Amino acid sequence: MLGAALTAALLEVSAASVTYDVAARVDSRVRSNEDPAEDAPSIAGDTDITPTLGLALRDGNTALMLDYAPRISLREITAQPRTEIQHIGRLAADWRPERGLSLRLSQDLVLGAVNLFTTDVLPLPDGDGSDPDGPLRPPEGGGPLQPLPEADTVYFLSSATTLTANTSWLGRGWQLGGSTGFSISGGLDGPAREAVPMQYGPRFDVSLSHALSSLSAITTSVSVNHSRFSTGANNTVVTLTEGWGRRVSRRTSLQAGAGVSVVNSLEAPTDEEDPPEDPVGGPATEVPRLELLPNLTFSVGHHIPSRTADFNGSLGTRITPFVDRLTGRVYPRADLTLTGSWMLGPRVRVSSTAGTAFAVGGATGDRIINGGVSASWFLTRWVSVDADTRSTWSRSPELPAARLNWAASLGLSVRQTGIL
Repeated sequence: MLGAALTAALLEVSAASVTYDVAARVDSRVRSNEDPAEDAPSIAGDTDITPTLGLALRDGNTALMLDYAPRISLREITAQPRTEIQHIGRLAADWRPERGLSLRLSQDLVLGAVNLFTTDVLPLPDGDGSDPDGPLRPPEGGGPLQPLPEADTVYFLSSATTLTANTSWLGRGWQLGGSTGFSISGGLDGPAREAVPMQYGPRFDVSLSHALSSLSAITTSVSVNHSRFSTGANNTVVTLTEGWGRRVSRRTSLQAGAGVSVVNSLEAPTDEEDPPEDPVGGPATEVPRLELLPNLTFSVGHHIPSRTADFNGSLGTRITPFVDRLTGRVYPRADLTLTGSWMLGPRVRVSSTAGTAFAVGGATGDRIINGGVSASWFLTRWVSVDADTRSTWSRSPELPAARLNWAASLGLSVRQTGIL
């Protein structure tokens, strides 16, 4: 019986399609140096070496994908050279048990020395750029800008487990989807946690979409996010939104949303030597705050087709509750993000991004301005040259002066795919 089972398993695997993706990338970078020492140079140089191995198993309505990309960083090679390593991995499983139903289970992991300004935390294929622990610049399609930590590099952990389900069982033009998961991220040792506190908690969201026509749709969504921080802060954000999307023309589309968020937050206790007294005579303690905050979004996308300069651009703005992962505070904040990408022929791609964010509604918080330009030149199907520049200006109430960071890099990527 055991032999029959092994034979069946062997036949099943042999009938499946197994593909591989092997890549290697080398980046050389110059950047502003954050070393506070008086004799430290104002400019530093780094080199990153990132090999990538990806495997995919597809069999009928099931697919398994595994990616591993360790990044070896040779930091400050002209002044105080040191080696930093971060391990980056992703495991995903897709299953379509029947028509109209799809399930996806994914696990993302980052572990090691991470510079949150000069590196993308999850540089793996098929990333959506929305991970809050990713690069501290506007993600593709818009998203929250995150102020920079004071520390240059932190010993960092990021783990996100997500289960997603989508179904069209409700009928033609209807789409029901939801996801649930648990994430943990932040510094692993004392100095790292002072720069980026450990943050963990569950999340849940569900959405119902209905196509009003072939050009427009409405979506009702509910999300719940709970976060606890190693500093003692914690918050729960429950959001109800109504969204609307419409394709105005073949080249232009609009999206808008309005809703409300209920925020229950507790800030980290202060470190005052003589804490104020509460009305009953004991030391004062932080009291949870219950707030009702607006959730407004609007974006417009435009496409200009061309064989020599195909352009895709988007402009997005929103006013939403912002959870600062460095302090654990929650406050209403406005974000404005502008992105654009050009395909200059079949081999050259240029993209740019810019954004700003600031507290609104009388709240106090960080101000940040962020921008960058990147370009890729595909020498062949498997080889490309990549260039990237980015800069961030930030002003925090907790810091005595504003900070300006910049970096410019040039890289070479080699990739090979095939069937095993």
